[in-house]
Amino acid sequence: MLRRVDVFTTNEAGQPVSLPDLDPSTTFVICRDEDAPAVGAMESRGAVDRWIDGCLFGDLRTLILGIDRFHQNPQTPRPLGGCNFLLASGCFMALEYLAQVYGRSRDATSAARHYVADFLSRVDPRYLEVFEVLWSCFRNGIVHGSWPQAVCVRGDDSTRTAVGANPRIDGDHFGPDRGYPGPSFIISSARLFADLERSYDEFFRSWLLEKSDDAVLVRAAPRILEISPRDTTRVRQLSVIRAWSDAGRDDGNV
Repeated sequence: MLRRVDVFTTNEAGQPVSLPDLDPSTTFVICRDEDAPAVGAMESRGAVDRWIDGCLFGDLRTLILGIDRFHQNPQTPRPLGGCNFLLASGCFMALEYLAQVYGRSRDATSAARHYVADFLSRVDPRYLEVFEVLWSCFRNGIVHGSWPQAVCVRGDDSTRTAVGANPRIDGDHFGPDRGYPGPSFIISSARLFADLERSYDEFFRSWLLEKSDDAVLVRAAPRILEISPRDTTRVRQLSVIRAWSDAGRDDGNV
């Protein structure tokens, strides 16, 4: 769901100025980006490195193997996909995590841009050149809508550009889909992964292991979801989950 919200600014005293007209007798909630708290801290920078290489990138390597298997033998009882969008979404989620570990901004988009500027653009500067559109079309589009978002300037349909992905390492990357009749932009998901992995291997790993401060161990740790006591639905659901957990432990002890 797309929700458009009005924005307002504050003066030096923190008081709102240029506040838009609001509905009378209505409660409003002001939202701000805030990191979920960490469960704890990773035990060492080496542990963070092993997690990134073996789990974060490891899962994506498994997708690459699946893509190779698909092209070798696509005959199955039910249809198989090429993993173009799944691999692309996984790469952008990995980028978001790497940016979180890097810790150069509080909101996800700005943090990812810092990682791209300092590391991924050293592999290919085009990632930085079109970062905001790339991030919105693929990360937001696929994760929230299962499709990359086509893009245009609002009110100018002549700027509409189709956006897509292919799963081949030698596929079109940062250019048009030559099989599409109109304006288009396409990336190779496999090339994106290779470039992201290279940015880590050649640049970010040394920063992580040799230059980062101890706060990186907290930024890299898993997050905890804190439920408001007033959120009765989720509090009740958590109690159900806890009951399942207790029953499972009891069964294991029998």
